Amino acid sequence: MPDTRVERGTCRFVASKGEGGRPEITLDFFHGTVSILNHAVLTFNLLGGLTLDQAKKLADALNENVLDASVQVSSKHPMFAGEFSPALKSS
Repeated sequence: MPDTRVERGTCRFVASKGEGGRPEITLDFFHGTVSILNHAVLTFNLLGGLTLDQAKKLADALNENVLDASVQVSSKHPMFAGEFSPALKSS
């Protein structure tokens, strides 16, 4: 069974207009707390019928109710590095 690495960090949700003017919500981690996502952006594309104001209300509701977010990576994934890494186990 593969080992896993879990990174957790505080975050916020930001509503904006994306490509084509459609509303979207972006997950923004604070201070690089989830290093595996340091060079990634996680965006939720919303239904076309939603307005930017509705997207902002949704982002506000998420910010009020979400404590943090986590990412779990299996040791079989090429991005895996951490305390469970086979290279670190042998040292």
